[in-house]
Amino acid sequence: MLKTKIADLKQARAKAIEALEAAAGADEFVADAYEAAKKSVEDIDVKLKAAIDTQTLAASNLQPSADQEPTNKVAASAETDKYVKEKSLIVGGIVKTLGAVNGNPFVARSAAAEMYGERHPVTRALATSTGTAGGFIVPPDVMNEIIPLLRAMAVVRGAGPRNIPMPRGTMTIPGQGSAATAAYGAENAAIAQSQQTLNQITASYKKLTALVPVSNDMMRYADPAVDAFVRDDLVKVMALREDLAFLTGAGTVDTPRGFLSFANAYGSTAGLFKVGAASTAAVGGNWISSNASYTLATVASELGGLINKLDTANVMPSKRVWFMHPRSKNYLLNVQNSLGVYVFRDEVLKGTLLGYPLFTTTQLPINISDASATNNDCSFVILAEMDEAMLFDSMQLQLAVSNEGSYVDSTGATVSAFQNDQTVIRAIAEHDFQLRHDASVAIAQFVRWAPAIS
Repeated sequence: MLKTKIADLKQARAKAIEALEAAAGADEFVADAYEAAKKSVEDIDVKLKAAIDTQTLAASNLQPSADQEPTNKVAASAETDKYVKEKSLIVGGIVKTLGAVNGNPFVARSAAAEMYGERHPVTRALATSTGTAGGFIVPPDVMNEIIPLLRAMAVVRGAGPRNIPMPRGTMTIPGQGSAATAAYGAENAAIAQSQQTLNQITASYKKLTALVPVSNDMMRYADPAVDAFVRDDLVKVMALREDLAFLTGAGTVDTPRGFLSFANAYGSTAGLFKVGAASTAAVGGNWISSNASYTLATVASELGGLINKLDTANVMPSKRVWFMHPRSKNYLLNVQNSLGVYVFRDEVLKGTLLGYPLFTTTQLPINISDASATNNDCSFVILAEMDEAMLFDSMQLQLAVSNEGSYVDSTGATVSAFQNDQTVIRAIAEHDFQLRHDASVAIAQFVRWAPAIS
């Protein structure tokens, strides 16, 4: 066999190299012995190159067997490459395949082989996956591709919080509530006793769900664009809702707490922010009320004030990041001083502000009313220490598919997927969001910064 011969030649070459090194390093150098050893290595190299070239040429002439040949619309080259380069397309392909077999995971692989071919990434993913009772759990190798896409859409995940697995759905993190005390005293005086106190943070999973009906006419096609549509539709709705909770979530029983909730807990008066009615301003803690008649001077003062809030609360500047609406960022890009110099532009264009990474999201509102309801175009600017943020993932993503069930649409009407020739895809993720210390976030409220509009 040619493969065996190549292995033998490599072993022979290794021995010849040893002989060459011995001849070159001998105490009494003998030119003839060195040249002979060198020629032996060169001769083996010629034979080895010929064997490898022959094997390469032979492999290029191989033809796939009948059961390896794609039998449907996805070609074995260019189309498959799309799935290899962008593996999250596999999720859409899996969902489409499950829809074609009424959600039965046990026959999904055969359907995928028919639709894509035996060697296609979708077929291989199904071969190594497990599914029960009509549901399908996306395997870890596919999930690892989904998370970067989710993090890219969700700014809080993208800002780099601590990701902590929470496989049992709940986790308790002990912490220190207060410190002992120390004091100077007189000679022979009794030393005052003090005691540390402890507290704890309890994380528990919050279930995030999405239900997406997709036309079976689309599902029947094997074009990767359809798979991408299914994938994007699911990922977008899950990512946006998750991100909103991490930013502004109130922390009720069913939803995670967000930065606004943690900042409220650290302040003396919790803020209650409304649209179209007077809000209650947050007081104390790490809150700053932005000047309604903002100028470059007031904006610079407020940005510095947020940094000072974290510094004076002894929050270490390890991984601080800014979160703001694009409107606020665009103001910073275009504001000029009296000399016509763009004060923040150079740094903001690099993605930072005062040395910290800057993230923008339209999930932060720009229609909040101030405390007197005089201005109804207010927003928030958040400075958070992400090394203090903890994102507990209990279940990252689970998909279930059915084309026989029914669902309730946005108008409250019950829709039959079977009658309307649709496939209903359900997505579930479970997680929680916590801060190690409430003081690790500072927020400017009632922010009205906006670029001038003529």
